[in-house]
Amino acid sequence: MRLNIFLITKAALIVFASSAHAHWGHVGEVAGHGHIIGIGALAAAAALAAALAAARGKRAEQAEDDDEETSAEGEAA
Repeated sequence: MRLNIFLITKAALIVFASSAHAHWGHVGEVAGHGHIIGIGALAAAAALAAALAAARGKRAEQAEDDDEETSAEGEAA
């Protein structure tokens, strides 16, 4: 029981004694303008990935609809 309390206390001290993190507004001041450009590029890549995933989902949905229409026509004949 004492070992568990010791480990929990030690883990809490390690977590809470870690370095502070600045919010996004200080990236330019602390890391320079190159990091701001990198963050912009990362945001653009994320937006592109989301757009491509949405387009792929739309194509898959249309393909499913086409398959359903084809099978419905085959059953009617």
